[in-house]
Amino acid sequence: MSQHPSGWYDDPSNPDLLRYWDGVSWTNHTAPRKSPTASQSTIGLPQGQQGQASADRTGATAPVPQGSGWQTRSQLPQQGQQGYYQTPAQAQWMHNIRTTADGVPLAPWGKRFAAWLIDGIILAIASYLLLRLFVPDYFASFQRLIDAASANDQAAINSMITDLAGEAVKAGLVTWLFATLYCIAFWTTTAQTPGKMALGISVRRTDVQGPLDLVTALRRRLLSALQLVPFVSGAYFIVFLLDGLWPLWDDKRQALHDKVARTQVVEGKQPRKQP
Repeated sequence: MSQHPSGWYDDPSNPDLLRYWDGVSWTNHTAPRKSPTASQSTIGLPQGQQGQASADRTGATAPVPQGSGWQTRSQLPQQGQQGYYQTPAQAQWMHNIRTTADGVPLAPWGKRFAAWLIDGIILAIASYLLLRLFVPDYFASFQRLIDAASANDQAAINSMITDLAGEAVKAGLVTWLFATLYCIAFWTTTAQTPGKMALGISVRRTDVQGPLDLVTALRRRLLSALQLVPFVSGAYFIVFLLDGLWPLWDDKRQALHDKVARTQVVEGKQPRKQP
């Protein structure tokens, strides 16, 4: 868990703004940076006289406005308190947080992987039921191959392998179509599959917030279609592995399919499309 208190900090994507950090991630709440007026400024005064100078002007002890950047150490909020406070180390830490071009924090790889596992379980169960319904011979071919192997019937084994290959093509097409419909339905409506909902992340275009349009959603599934291409599907596992691991070293935390579609996975939900 983050050791940095919630409060207003320099916006990593815009030096003219402050952005609210909720203790876990950046929020969408921003405010313009404000400096004290000349009459309020305590620049040049010894630290011990700064609070007194404010009291002399107002008749009461008044803290320097939060967010101004002019507070003394004693007036800054401490750990667990709300307010604008940055040590040099904190400022550097905040600027190291990766965000989209408009300042939305990117989802870490761990959250993306956990969301993928949840969606994978859902898709696996649903795909099994669909294959039982639409490609029943796929499982029957497996059983016949096992029986032929048990009987050491080489001719039957060769025949079963040919049959199984044909059924595998049908099964692959059914499962890919279902996964594509599953993803596109969620990406274009809420921008969150059930896995992403559970982890509090969403997918968006790199240049604009909101759910994906249909063309972008289809582009995001193009890379997975390689598994259906003859003579390429056998090497798809390597592409699949690289695609999943790519955000670990990519400066924009994009997987390969994100680069194809020009999308990014970010923290939080996406604003709904206007009707």
